[in-house]
Amino acid sequence: MTNNKNSKAYEWKLVILLTILWGTVGLDRLAIVYLFPMIMPEFNLNNAQAGALTSVLAMTWAVSTWGLGNISDRVGRKKILIPATIFFSLMSWVSGIAKSYSGLMIVRGLLGIGEGGVFSTSVAAISEVSTPSKRGLNLGIHQSSFPLVGIGLGAIIATQLTAVFGWRLVFFIVGLPSLIIAIILGIKMKESKLSPKNSVQNNSIINTQEQTEAKSGIFEALKYRNVKLSSLVGCFYMTWLFVFTTFAMMFLTQVRGMSLATAGFVMSGFGFGGCVGMILISGLSDYFGRRTMLIISFFINGISVLLFTFSGANAVVLFGILFVGAIFGFGCAPIYMSLCTTESVPKHLAGSSVGIPGAVGEVFGAMIMPIIAGIVADNLGLTSTMMLATISPFIAAAVCFLYIETSPRVLAKRNKAENLSSLDFTN
Repeated sequence: MTNNKNSKAYEWKLVILLTILWGTVGLDRLAIVYLFPMIMPEFNLNNAQAGALTSVLAMTWAVSTWGLGNISDRVGRKKILIPATIFFSLMSWVSGIAKSYSGLMIVRGLLGIGEGGVFSTSVAAISEVSTPSKRGLNLGIHQSSFPLVGIGLGAIIATQLTAVFGWRLVFFIVGLPSLIIAIILGIKMKESKLSPKNSVQNNSIINTQEQTEAKSGIFEALKYRNVKLSSLVGCFYMTWLFVFTTFAMMFLTQVRGMSLATAGFVMSGFGFGGCVGMILISGLSDYFGRRTMLIISFFINGISVLLFTFSGANAVVLFGILFVGAIFGFGCAPIYMSLCTTESVPKHLAGSSVGIPGAVGEVFGAMIMPIIAGIVADNLGLTSTMMLATISPFIAAAVCFLYIETSPRVLAKRNKAENLSSLDFTN
């Protein structure tokens, strides 16, 4: 009983610490998009160049989340997580002293190396310590901090601090919390006691032969259907997320004529709704199934972006649209990237199963598409760019019909129903 209590206590401690850490990742990554109205005139940038600043981070994030996730499958989560956190914290500070566009590009690329490593290793660590029936809730709580801190609070924090201190000092301020969390994790976090090669996720869709023959090669997780599908879904999810977040502030200030502070208020609705959605939608997926919640959520998300684009300049209305839309949009992330993947593979492939969709999505949706969207904005206007973010969720919803269900609770109900139907009640 005591060991069980200690295990549950540690589970919650780790979830809380990694949740806070993931929020600081969101803040460090997205702070620059809220500062674009200040940075772009200083460096004389166009929209395509601004998009490239988010794209270079996505490129290095993609390599890092896949590569370091795979390495963490071999050497342990903590050995990757702590150094990666310290590194991206330092790179956030250096962002504030960049003197040229090329210098800022290099620093943001280095920032992505650290942040990508944090993502795949933290998700795998939470998946390993979580009770199977609570895995969806725990990962939802963990990933909810990205929109809450990175967008909801981040849009307000960055714009308000800029008004007082200027944009350069903002990067130093937002880099401090993650460094503190790294120190605490270094003291509190335990390395998994189970050998990665001898442990598997508690999920009935992985058969015994797969568990026995599975290897931990960098491409091994791609043998599993849901990992392939999540990689495809990730392309469209990331396109929606990073095309929208990269250009929404400029859309609000340049097209809708809002002040920087008002635009920051509107964007905060996106973050607050996302926080609610990542907990709510992933939690509901424990009961109603991963696939069902993904299809419904992506569809509603696409409608919300369409409404945002053509609903005028009323800040309260736009806040409401973003809040509701983000509930369903961000709610998809823990399901497709963390749950459908880690629940489909042996435990020793958990890091890779998260890293691969993350990497593929980053390359296409967060690296390539913001540059394309910037070119579209320069030639056709920012409204056309918003339409790119509108189409993506609908395509993702269509792909989600192909998923194999992985929710332990839903699978248990199905097995029970199948067993009952096979009983002979005629005698």
